[in-house]
Amino acid sequence: MKPSLRSGMVAAALIIAVTASSCATRGAEAGGESGDVKTDFGVTADTITIGAMSDLSNVFAGLGRTLVDGNRLYFNERNADGGICGRQVELEVADHAYDVQKATSQFVDLEKDVLGFVQLLGSPVIAALSPQIATTGAITIPATWSTDWIGKEGLVVVGASYPGEIINGLDHLMREGLIAEGDTIGHVYFEGDFGGNALLGSQYVAKEAGLELEAIAVDPTATDLTAQVNQLANAEVDAILVSAGPRQTASIAGVAAASGLDVPILTNGPGFDPALLDTPVGGALKDNLRVITSYEPFAGDSVTAQQVAEAYEGDDPTIYVNYGYASAAVMGQALDQACENGDLTRAGVASALRSLDAVDTGLMPVMDLTDGSVMPTNETFVSVVDPDQAGGLTVVEEPFASELAEEFAAQ
Repeated sequence: MKPSLRSGMVAAALIIAVTASSCATRGAEAGGESGDVKTDFGVTADTITIGAMSDLSNVFAGLGRTLVDGNRLYFNERNADGGICGRQVELEVADHAYDVQKATSQFVDLEKDVLGFVQLLGSPVIAALSPQIATTGAITIPATWSTDWIGKEGLVVVGASYPGEIINGLDHLMREGLIAEGDTIGHVYFEGDFGGNALLGSQYVAKEAGLELEAIAVDPTATDLTAQVNQLANAEVDAILVSAGPRQTASIAGVAAASGLDVPILTNGPGFDPALLDTPVGGALKDNLRVITSYEPFAGDSVTAQQVAEAYEGDDPTIYVNYGYASAAVMGQALDQACENGDLTRAGVASALRSLDAVDTGLMPVMDLTDGSVMPTNETFVSVVDPDQAGGLTVVEEPFASELAEEFAAQ
């Protein structure tokens, strides 16, 4: 972990503790919803209710469940320490099963009862709900990292973008000597705001670094990618990028290994689930897969990662436990600041969130959330598959932002 991130964690913890104490006093003095602290949706004299809409039973089920676990872990810790602004935080969770229609109905039911959403998973879901989020002012942290969400009212992206991850990952492969100018890279992706957005990263690197690109779109329901891997083999690719789900990553790795296509495979965070390591493709993933994220994996060596791992009581942790904890920490720091400002309304929390210029969660690079027109960081971790670690990943490169990622973000 970079020294700046390590050194920031202690200071951040002290700030949260002092602010929480101050807010507890203010909340007590307010005597409920009126008084010193203004409120509107999802806040009573005793509770702050936050929503989470996730996929707990479909494409990203394993990741979604552990993302909720991470959210709960953070708020449970805060509640045990007196809560936020003298109130206990309650998390209302809905499983939309990666179904846009179901998510739209759930949002209508949940929105009026919550202050905001600490999690909204799924690019198609966010695309459908973003107009309602803007209209209602229910501040939302999306569990996706598309540049399409930049500048969208009510959406606060926490982390680096999908194309930024791909650019940093390719930079890593080039520095490691695994690909070079003139090589061909394949990119298998979901169309839309996840894969289609990530594709911008590979397209940018291909142009700037002199690589050939073979891009193949797949549907989220496709789980046998034999034809696609054969297409990549015929193109003689030197590396494969996957911006899709864990099932697609598994199929690509397994088919590639069986066909003798022994090349590095690179995926964004949503493309890896450690449950895959207990399947016949586990060995192929161990040999070739790298995962690029702006959040530290579960078995990371930072103080915060170790504390989260020790406190975690769920089964089969994934990398999303840490992202869930980190995104909740961002929301928690915004609530602390809103309490200090005496305004726990939706507008007050949105203003407080956008005033945070050095958010340190202990699990992600320090982020500046003040400018909603840019991503709050371009730095990412590089991790490799390690079946001996809880969560299945080990960091091989600490957070960095490549020159190409910085240039892409500045466009």
